[in-house]
Amino acid sequence: MPFSSDTRSKALSILTKVYRAVASWLIVRPSQFIQLLKDKSLYKHKTYYPEYKGKLKSSKRVFIEQVGQILRFGKVNKFYFLYGFDVKSKAEMESYVHYTPFQLRRGDLNLSLYQDYTCILRDKLVFSIFAEGIGVQAAKTLFYSAGGMLYDYKTKTETRAIAAAVMENNRLFCKPLDGEEGKGIFIVEEKDGTLFCDGNPVSVDDLLLRLSSRRYLVQTFISQHKLMGQLHPQSINTIRLVTARGLKDGKIHILPSILRIGTGESVVDNTSQGGVAVGIDIETGYLKKYGFYKPQYGLKTDIHPDSKIRFEEFQIPYFDEVKRKAVYFHSMLPQVHSVGWDIAVGDDGPIFVEGNDNWEINGPQSCNGGMMKEFKEYFFR
Repeated sequence: MPFSSDTRSKALSILTKVYRAVASWLIVRPSQFIQLLKDKSLYKHKTYYPEYKGKLKSSKRVFIEQVGQILRFGKVNKFYFLYGFDVKSKAEMESYVHYTPFQLRRGDLNLSLYQDYTCILRDKLVFSIFAEGIGVQAAKTLFYSAGGMLYDYKTKTETRAIAAAVMENNRLFCKPLDGEEGKGIFIVEEKDGTLFCDGNPVSVDDLLLRLSSRRYLVQTFISQHKLMGQLHPQSINTIRLVTARGLKDGKIHILPSILRIGTGESVVDNTSQGGVAVGIDIETGYLKKYGFYKPQYGLKTDIHPDSKIRFEEFQIPYFDEVKRKAVYFHSMLPQVHSVGWDIAVGDDGPIFVEGNDNWEINGPQSCNGGMMKEFKEYFFR
């Protein structure tokens, strides 16, 4: 008698859990101990909270607590200092979600062997088409590349008209269809009749060759709201708004979220590229006091390093509309449990850049505090 699909699914789930447990103890944990011994930055690092110097833990204690993280969760906590664990009590640390259980639970809920709808989010061309179809404003797409060819988004025909489009729009934004963390993004612009990629002159053939090297999406440069531009005009500063469908009530809830802001001459706002992330008061749209860098770029600051705007005095325009549209967009994806939306704000309201089913929890937790309460409430029945 053949097994039902439900029985096979349950058996596969059990086997997956057994495999994870065995691999974690026999392979992952030992390798994490070795990493901890080799990488001193995991237990010796400048504190993000020098104002709590009296509570600062010794390197020896941090090392022991990192060992505890490995034994308990299977991996060292790479965000230990970013979360301020070096000055926090055990009770305060318990309010944070370790990345390992978060990653596993997020993946189990968002990815399904039989109905994986995350492709709508992961492929930026599909995302653009879907957003347009449900009436959500997204970045305007002009071209996309596939199979070594460039196609016009409207006519779906092969074209070499990108030079004319650059001339008309002054500059275009090019990003890989499957890219993450701002990697592979570049800007094409026109100056005195010459095309430039990231400041270097290029011919049309060179540009087409670069675009055909992988699948690219070519879009007009988003015109952001003047207030958002005041923070850092060189980059499009986007809201990472997190939504989750509660397993208990089936409703879509907004979780602690952040605003990402570029710094220096960077044209992207990703913290992985040196940007700063600031927590958002979900009720008012005002930013919280401090912005946080990833460890390799700095610590925390209460003002933007370039514009000198004080974060806690800044309110995101159209924030109620941003929340409403994100909830609506997520409601159209009933098979996806949680999404980290990247949303710009234009003169007329929110502009959806992309949605991420594989969103990260470290940014929201670094800027807003631990999310254990939300994790237990919305990720479990």
